Amino acid sequence: MTAPNGSHDVVVIGGGITGLTAAYQITKQAPGRSVVVLERAERVGGIVGSRHQQGFTVDTGPHGFVVYGPGGVGDLADELDLGDELLLATDEAQKLLLLRNDEELLTLPTTPREFLRSPLLSARGKLRVALEPLVRRDLREEPVYEFTARRFGWELARTLAVPAVLGVTGGDARRLSIDAKFAYVRYLEERYGSILLGALRVQLRGTQTGRFYVPRLPKFGEFGMRLHTFRGHGMQRLIDALEKALAGQIRLGTRAERLERRTAADGRRWRIVLEDGAALEADHVILALPSYTAAEFLEPHLPDAASALASVPHPDVRVVALAYRRDDVRREPGGIGFLTIPTDRTRILATIHTSTIFPEQAPEDMVLIRTLAGGVQDPAFSSLSSDEAVRMVHQDLVHIFGVHGEPVFAFDHLWRRAIPEYPLGHRDRIADVLRDVAGSGGLHVAGNTYHGVGINDCVRDARRVAADVAGELTG
Repeated sequence: MTAPNGSHDVVVIGGGITGLTAAYQITKQAPGRSVVVLERAERVGGIVGSRHQQGFTVDTGPHGFVVYGPGGVGDLADELDLGDELLLATDEAQKLLLLRNDEELLTLPTTPREFLRSPLLSARGKLRVALEPLVRRDLREEPVYEFTARRFGWELARTLAVPAVLGVTGGDARRLSIDAKFAYVRYLEERYGSILLGALRVQLRGTQTGRFYVPRLPKFGEFGMRLHTFRGHGMQRLIDALEKALAGQIRLGTRAERLERRTAADGRRWRIVLEDGAALEADHVILALPSYTAAEFLEPHLPDAASALASVPHPDVRVVALAYRRDDVRREPGGIGFLTIPTDRTRILATIHTSTIFPEQAPEDMVLIRTLAGGVQDPAFSSLSSDEAVRMVHQDLVHIFGVHGEPVFAFDHLWRRAIPEYPLGHRDRIADVLRDVAGSGGLHVAGNTYHGVGINDCVRDARRVAADVAGELTG
């Protein structure tokens, strides 16, 4: 059965940021071609979005984006005429904190002088970091934790590598591949033999390397100042603009069940069978889906690729945002937020101090803190009820910030299998997947599984696929 108007040049399965960006770019680069996006939910955007309640804005996924390099969210915002709506984070976003011993908040140093004065590491630990340029090059694939320990010492690995990975992705630094997740850091070792000296040379040269666009290595202080969101809307504004640009090309509440390969004599190369029994036909199909879902579509056609994608770990993470009257918070949340050195007492992995870095996202007399919990460190947190999750996060914030009142606003959202981990061997397995998919004829994959988990990574991956598809469509 073929649905009316069911023949298309391109069908994108998945209406998250990757799928929407890919469809938008193809529409621009190959005007006049038929492009449709299928999204099984009743909204597009996937993990990227914002909720506006009681005067608060809470991002359900990324809380903003950093403008650096070509082809990322900054360029996409300009293409969508959103440049005038960009909102820059406050100066406080220049600081990142670390929660130690459940209650001690330390500011991470950003200069050599601050590093030497910081109580973050012992004198021995600081000396070990300073000796990094003397460490021999070793290009064998390693987990982030072991790489950090080898080059900078075990103290820094325990103090920073573990909380950084947990706080950003909910993953495990002892399993995450440095080569797959932080390829640029590995490049510095390969090219210069030292992370510190290589970073310094790149910063001074301010050039583009052969494999990575790096105008210069940013100081952390600049990182915060380059964090942006969208005025009055949060990250939802980007999704709304893409949805408007693709008006008439998105089908919400439409679940694709399977792909069937067609012969050349049948016309279009692929048949997409929908849950209701209808079907679409397309020359190109883009699977802009989580790896485990993409694997289900690939399994009948590329079983090895499907097996590789199905094996990618995805820990559950939970976003809990709580707001308090400013007068009820004894210790003002400073900086962009904090990372946590894991303990049995604290359930929070990381925080974003929303009302500090983007004051417009909360009433003036309120403090809004968004937290991340769960992940591989605390899988049981995903099984809690919403009330239990809010209560436990509240208890932690009471202890850390001296809160002496109840939350006046609470938001809880559980992301099942949210962010992929890149374990050892991931880069090679994904290279094999992309090679097999490219040889299938008209089939493409894109998303946070392949070249990075950040929103900039997803936008750039969407551009990669869109360029390939548009190139074929335009000859």
